[in-house]
Amino acid sequence: MTTAATHRDRARAEAGPAGLGPLRLARPAGRVYPRRAPAELAGVELRFMTDFLGSFGARPDHELYARGGGNGFIAMAGALLDGLERPLPELDHLLLAYHVPDMNVVEVAGCFLAGRCPGAPEVFSVSGQGVGAAFTALRVLQGLRLSGRTGHGAVLALDQSTLPYPDPDIVAGRDRDCAVLLHTAPAGAPDTVEVDFLTERDVADPNAALEELALARPEAAVIVGRMLADRLDPRLRGRATFTEGPPDQLCTSAWSALAEHWRSDRYTVVADYDPYSGRLFQAGLRPGASP
Repeated sequence: MTTAATHRDRARAEAGPAGLGPLRLARPAGRVYPRRAPAELAGVELRFMTDFLGSFGARPDHELYARGGGNGFIAMAGALLDGLERPLPELDHLLLAYHVPDMNVVEVAGCFLAGRCPGAPEVFSVSGQGVGAAFTALRVLQGLRLSGRTGHGAVLALDQSTLPYPDPDIVAGRDRDCAVLLHTAPAGAPDTVEVDFLTERDVADPNAALEELALARPEAAVIVGRMLADRLDPRLRGRATFTEGPPDQLCTSAWSALAEHWRSDRYTVVADYDPYSGRLFQAGLRPGASP
């Protein structure tokens, strides 16, 4: 029986100095979850939140917590994986990407996913990037692949809206809980794209950066997440090649729009903007991935 460790060792041995080649992605899978009233904040989680917020001179807001979407990471990930049309390949790494942490502080989604996904992947999280979390996670995954450490990997972007404290980007009762899975595909697989570039840069004006992109790649489909869409000039928002992500999602906004408007035969740029750091995140996806 081949273990996950054996699979990883074999991938490293076969990679050689050039690594495992470019990052190829299959069609993303996304799911939005209906609101369910969260259980009352109590027990260990209440003690944790009381201690945590107390260090900032605040207290848990039970009313705000009760208005959240009520879906934790494990519940969302499990339902998404159960509904996949095609089985995942054996994964070496799985990266969780999010802005708002799991509502269930005593549950460990990474342990659940390591046992739930084929290949018993190593799981870790990328956070503190705002809406750029999934972009950064893809850059990490790309680096792991180029170094020969990942044959197949995935990024699971998660939005959950149940919080006992206010967040400037989350409106309880409006924002939806959502999960989007991005995973690699083997060379030559149909309906896939190749990651052409992944960038993160400071921009004073995201409109100027998007104008520059539109001039450089007039044929490209451009998918913008909620935070970027809110800051775009009407001239850009009205372009036929531009598609906006859902306004009631955060980290998953751009990626769920990519899943819905997937075109593996057309060059696509996925983009979003973090207004707090002033950073523009972009991913270029090339059609017709080479074998």
